[in-house]
Amino acid sequence: MKGRKATVQRTPEAIDRVPAAPAALSDLARKVWRRELAPLVAARKIAAHELPLFASYCSATARIDEAQAEIDKHGLLILSATGELKRNPATTIQKEAIALQARLAAEFGITPASRNKNEGFAHDDDDAAPGVDSI
Repeated sequence: MKGRKATVQRTPEAIDRVPAAPAALSDLARKVWRRELAPLVAARKIAAHELPLFASYCSATARIDEAQAEIDKHGLLILSATGELKRNPATTIQKEAIALQARLAAEFGITPASRNKNEGFAHDDDDAAPGVDSI
């Protein structure tokens, strides 16, 4: 769909505290959960029924760093079973995770553009989440 994205607004069904991260999330994804969910809760911009989708955002964000660790360990190219160089599969995993993270971040008002559009949401960048460079 083309045009303007919907504005993330305060919701009457908003949760009022950060719940524990789902047990299925990795340690890295749980760190993202704690870091990124608190501002959304404080701004009253996330409801309980949206938490599973937010967990997907956390997993995607963590997966970016996990894939990068594999790329750092094995390189961008690896040897195939036939001895030919081929692309490290972790690069595809990372690319897909980055795309998913970007889509979900925009949905939740986490990206700079969506933060500017969605007044009332403040984000503290003191402790950058995995997959996010801090300045």
